[in-house]
Amino acid sequence: MREKINLGLVGFVRSTYDADKGNEIYETAVKELEKKIENINLFGWKGVIEYPEELDEVINFFNAKNLDGFILMSATFHLGQLALKVAKNMKIPLLIWALPEPPYNGGRVRLNSLVGAHLDCSNLYKSGFNNYEFIYGDLEEEPFINKINAWIDSLRIIKKWSNTKIGYIGSHAQGFYNIDVYEPDIIKEIGAEIEYIPLNDLFFKKAKEQEILEEAKNINNIYNYGDNMTDDRLEKVANLSLTFKDLEKSKNYAGMAIRCWPEFANTYGISPCAAMSYFMPEHIPVACEGDIEGSLGMIAYKAIGCDEIFLADVSQLFEKEDSFLLWHCGVAPYNTWDQKSEKTLDTYFAGGKGVTVGFVLKPGPVTISRIDYSRGKFRLLVFEGEALPMDKELKGTFVKVRVPNAKKIFETMVSKGVAHHVVLGYGNYAQTLKNVAKIKNWEIIE
Repeated sequence: MREKINLGLVGFVRSTYDADKGNEIYETAVKELEKKIENINLFGWKGVIEYPEELDEVINFFNAKNLDGFILMSATFHLGQLALKVAKNMKIPLLIWALPEPPYNGGRVRLNSLVGAHLDCSNLYKSGFNNYEFIYGDLEEEPFINKINAWIDSLRIIKKWSNTKIGYIGSHAQGFYNIDVYEPDIIKEIGAEIEYIPLNDLFFKKAKEQEILEEAKNINNIYNYGDNMTDDRLEKVANLSLTFKDLEKSKNYAGMAIRCWPEFANTYGISPCAAMSYFMPEHIPVACEGDIEGSLGMIAYKAIGCDEIFLADVSQLFEKEDSFLLWHCGVAPYNTWDQKSEKTLDTYFAGGKGVTVGFVLKPGPVTISRIDYSRGKFRLLVFEGEALPMDKELKGTFVKVRVPNAKKIFETMVSKGVAHHVVLGYGNYAQTLKNVAKIKNWEIIE
């Protein structure tokens, strides 16, 4: 389910234009917008605004509503001071909404809404404000609804991050300095809290025997045994899944990141991959190899209703097909399965101890992204592609993705020093993620 957010809406007019028509459109929007957009609380002001001095009461009203974003409708052309006063007094993302012109009635342009919105955006930009977006259209147009949803979804991500606590189990994998994080900047830029959990807390935690057996049965209903898989290994997977569930519930985590090698198999007896694959579809994301930024990326998708996610390496480049192979050792959530390949519990990893899962991910439109911190700044890698059908020719979980200019994108990732993990989400979310980066004033890499 999408994260619930609070939105404000106000309309600006100038009485030298058709303010009555502008007010009519505004009042309709107040009534209809909440019906057309999922999971929002909409607060509309009681009428349109013409003069800056009217805004004092408006701003006080909305500041008490704990808004996540504010929509400023250019109901007609209006004074340029209005949007600026809102921006100076409300430090939240703004959406500047321009309306199509109604039919002419033989006189001047009736609303001149587009010019009013243009004035607002130019004033905001030249005054140093970056946290605004422009939209044009009306509520009956599907492209308009799609675009306003993309902006609203960006607010859902920002809100979810700001209330997020991530369990950091162990640390990042050995030598993976490129996914290390600087916590003060995570708090400053994103708002997320990181809570450390020693690996030993998982190694020596044991659920009740009956609970383990029931969990093992549930897992075995989803995956088949691969070569050399045994019941005792399955019970270790089940026990670890129960541990993840307990951490989520007791600590109220929105995500976790785990150092999954080399200690896990050596001490616990198996790697955590299969438990992660089973746990994630109905619970919270768990990022491999201690990748906090990967966990934040997966949390972002979950905040906008995307539950089909996969943290992976770009493991192979197919130049002639303009495609990547996204692969990881065997950790993809089972709800990304292609419905054709066999889902297996495998022991090839960690010197034959396992346990990973094996299957091909499903075809369909995907967004690939990475929240990445480097040289004191955050940036966003994002692009869209098409996951393609393929046979199960490898161990692990994997999918081939066709991407326009795949080689160029990969060369850009390398030249910019982007970390080697990306997060795949099923659906088209690039614009939403770009909106997040714009609001945060991050570099966008695409």
